[in-house]
Amino acid sequence: MSYVSALCRGCLGVDKTGGFKVLAKVPDAILIVCAFGALVVGLWLSVYFGSAVARGIFSDSMYVHADFDSFWRSAVALWEGRNIYDTGTLWTNLNPPFWTLLISPLGLLEPLTAYRVFVLVTLLMNVGSLVWMAYELRLRLGWAVVGVGMLLLSSPLIDTLRLGQLYPVLALGLVAAWVADRHDKPLLSGCALGLVVAVKPSLAPVLLWPLMRRRWSMLGAALASGTAAMLVGLIVVGPEATLNWLRLLAIVEPAGYWENASLPSAAARFFSENQYVEPIATLPWAVPVAKVLGVGILILTAAKVRRDPEMSFWALVAASLLFSPIAWYRYLVLLGPGILLLFARGSVAPALLLLALQFIPREWFDLWQNAQSAVVALALTLYFYILLAYWFALLPTDTEEPARTSEPERT
Repeated sequence: MSYVSALCRGCLGVDKTGGFKVLAKVPDAILIVCAFGALVVGLWLSVYFGSAVARGIFSDSMYVHADFDSFWRSAVALWEGRNIYDTGTLWTNLNPPFWTLLISPLGLLEPLTAYRVFVLVTLLMNVGSLVWMAYELRLRLGWAVVGVGMLLLSSPLIDTLRLGQLYPVLALGLVAAWVADRHDKPLLSGCALGLVVAVKPSLAPVLLWPLMRRRWSMLGAALASGTAAMLVGLIVVGPEATLNWLRLLAIVEPAGYWENASLPSAAARFFSENQYVEPIATLPWAVPVAKVLGVGILILTAAKVRRDPEMSFWALVAASLLFSPIAWYRYLVLLGPGILLLFARGSVAPALLLLALQFIPREWFDLWQNAQSAVVALALTLYFYILLAYWFALLPTDTEEPARTSEPERT
C-alpha cells in the first residue's frame, strides 16, 4: 500500500482491517502537523538544554543510575543474606523479590561494571523485541526502519537506559506473549504473561486478555508461572524482606510528580496540595474518583478484547499504566510494539504522532520550573496526555472482530 493510500484511508478513519480507530477519525493532515510540531519541540529541547539524559548513560556516577543502583544493592544484599529492601539507596526498590533473584548475578560485579552489562543486555532486549515484532507483522522495510529507529532514539528508552530500569525486559516478555498467541501456543503465551506480572505486578490487568477470550489454558499457564515465580522469590529472600516489600506497596500513593503519567497521579497534580506544582483547585475526592475512572478504563478495554485481540492486548497494557498509582513516562517503552502494529494496520498518521511524542524529553520540565502559576500543572501533565493518546490509538472501536493482521499490501 502506498503512503498516499494509507493517508487517504486514515482520513476516512479506516484502518487496514476495516475497523475505526479513535485517533484515525482525526484528519491525517492534522495528526501529521501535530507529529511534526512534537518532533520539532523534542529536538529543540534536547539541543537547547544539552540532552544531559543521553550523556548520563556514559556517566561513572551511580547517582545518575539511581534505579539500577537500588537493584544492584538489593542483589548484593541477597548474596550477603541481608534484607534486600533495606539497603540505604536513594530510591527504594519497589520491585518484587523475584526481580532481585533474576538479576542476582550482577551483585557479584562492581556496581559500574554491573550497570554497563545490564544496559547492554536490556538494549539488546529492546532491539530484539522491536525487530521481532516488525518481522512477525511482515512490516514494510520503510515503516520498520522508521518505527524501530525512532523508538530506539526515543526519550523514554534513553532515560530508561540512563537510570538502568527494567522496562525492556517487560517489553520483550509482552512481545513473546503476543507472538506466541498469534502462533496458537497458549501455554507459552501464558507462561510469558505470568513471568511479566511476576516481575511487575502492576501489569496484572493484562491477565484480562486471556480471561475475556476464555483462553483457559493460557490463563492457567499465566497464573501458574506467575505464582511459581513469585513464590520462589519470596522463599529465597525470606519472610522479613517479603513483609517489607508488602508494606512498601501498601503505602504507595499517587503523588504529583510530573514524570508520573498515571491517571491518579494526574488527579493528585491537578487537585491536591503537593510539593511539585500549584494545583488548579483542592478537591479531596479527586484522587479516589480518578482511581474509579481507572477501573472504568480497564473494564472498557477488557470489553473490546474479543473484538480485536491483537490490538486490545496493547490497549490493556496502556490501560494498566493509566490505572496504576505509578507509571513513569519511561513505561512508554512497553507500548512501542503497539506502534508497529498501528503501522501494519495502515494507521500511519496516528503511529507517526505517537512516535514523535516520544521524542519530547524530560527537559520539558526545565521550561516550567520557575513558573508559579496553576497553568504549570497543566503543562507538566504532558506525559499523562501522551499515555492517554496511546490508549485511544490502541483501543479497538470496530463492531466486529477484524481479520488477523498479516503482511501489508505492497505495490
